[in-house]
Amino acid sequence: MPDHNFSEPQRQSSVGLILIFATSLYHILRNLWVVVFYFAIGEFSQKTLFIAGAAVILLLLFSLGYSILYYLKFKFHIDEKNEEFVLQKGVISTDVINIPFQKIQQVNFRRNILQRVIGVYSVVVETAGSQDKEVEIKALSKESANALANRLMAHAEEERAEAQEDESTSPVTEAKLATGASPDWEHKVSLATLFKLGLTSNYLRGVGIIVAFYFTLREQFMFNEELSAQLQEQEVFFAQGKFMLIILLLLVGMLLTVGETVVKYYGLHLQKFRDNLQVEMGLRNNTRVNLRASRIQLLQVLTNPIQKKMDLYKLKISLASSEDDLEKNQIKVVGLPPAVVTQVKEYFYKKQVQEDFIILPSKYLLLRRISRAMIPLIIVSLLLFFYAQLVTISWFLAITGVYVVLVILYNYLYYKRFRLGVSEEFLIRYSGVWIEKEEYLEMFRLQAISVTQPIWYKKRRLINLTFHSAGGDISFPMVKKEQVQPLLNYLVYRIESTERAWM
Repeated sequence: MPDHNFSEPQRQSSVGLILIFATSLYHILRNLWVVVFYFAIGEFSQKTLFIAGAAVILLLLFSLGYSILYYLKFKFHIDEKNEEFVLQKGVISTDVINIPFQKIQQVNFRRNILQRVIGVYSVVVETAGSQDKEVEIKALSKESANALANRLMAHAEEERAEAQEDESTSPVTEAKLATGASPDWEHKVSLATLFKLGLTSNYLRGVGIIVAFYFTLREQFMFNEELSAQLQEQEVFFAQGKFMLIILLLLVGMLLTVGETVVKYYGLHLQKFRDNLQVEMGLRNNTRVNLRASRIQLLQVLTNPIQKKMDLYKLKISLASSEDDLEKNQIKVVGLPPAVVTQVKEYFYKKQVQEDFIILPSKYLLLRRISRAMIPLIIVSLLLFFYAQLVTISWFLAITGVYVVLVILYNYLYYKRFRLGVSEEFLIRYSGVWIEKEEYLEMFRLQAISVTQPIWYKKRRLINLTFHSAGGDISFPMVKKEQVQPLLNYLVYRIESTERAWM
């Protein structure tokens, strides 16, 4: 592979001009689609059509000229003297963005369908402590993208190592700059596995989308008497086969969920290198993320009983972020067998994850959840008291009995599963009934602890705990204060005394 010199300002790949022009056309169509639709359905004179055609040609020429100027003025380089990455862009006004190496957190790749066709990559530089969460170069060849990512991450690691007075900077930097290294291990999620995940996931959401779409159309068409009559005829037909309608909705919901899963996670590929875990996925928008263990704040492992039987687990990896919306900084990896989950945890934590003791919530948590679930039943009972003709007593008692049994059973299982594991190095929360969840937070990444006590908790000496990290929070409600007071004292001491950097 050729030696890429990023010390001099350079432009994107020349075929990137196609991407810039296509993006410009997309924005024009998105803003002027009403005008296009108006001309498509209307009847106009030849003179009007000629003027409109001339305007379209002028608009295309203007867009092409703008795209060329944008391409020529978009430049970037690595300033090793000032230890920063510099990007210059803009047509009418020029913006210069300077990113110090020490603020670079991640360098990731993205590709949409057009970028795949023309053979270019988007290089996304994520930063910390900046209003701009990321800087993106949208058109680089694969070789240039890899070389730039390796160079930036090497400089970022070197800066952090120097700040920590780490003498092992040189070998780490050389390893980062090396390309073509074989992974320590890798795992690919097959298409068949994605189909299994889609079939065993929450496809009721797809059913909800279909139902909402149907009622939206129905409400719109009710303004037309003829269409209203046709819909009423269809309702008679559906009334004769409601069971088949339900089956159809479930099948379509499954297909939507399977399709969404395949499109989002197609080609999911994990590769563990010496200093990062590389995750690549996506059919419509292909994304490649390089995960460094130092940036992983919170790890969640999820599954349900069906997927557990198939040895399929999902990981939610929360990264450090200065943003308010922490959901955007989660990497979701699905369809992993237990062995791969263990390998991922070993890379992130470099130690065995276990708890020394368990903290359980108060039994009042179970009572509170059951009592809250009974509120809808009480409201429905009051309404039926005034409209008793809507349902017979026998039916109401049967439905009420089933509801109460299900509520008690569900919340009992929730209470039995819900617990907090504690060790010298980890906090581990176990929760969930159908979707079983395990959340892992390293002690040194703990930033603060919130303790709340509503007035009705004081008599029973109960408190709610929330453990805060840069990747999200872990809450643990309704626990005895005496039970956790020694733990709180210890955690506050760890937060104040630890010298280990949390990212």
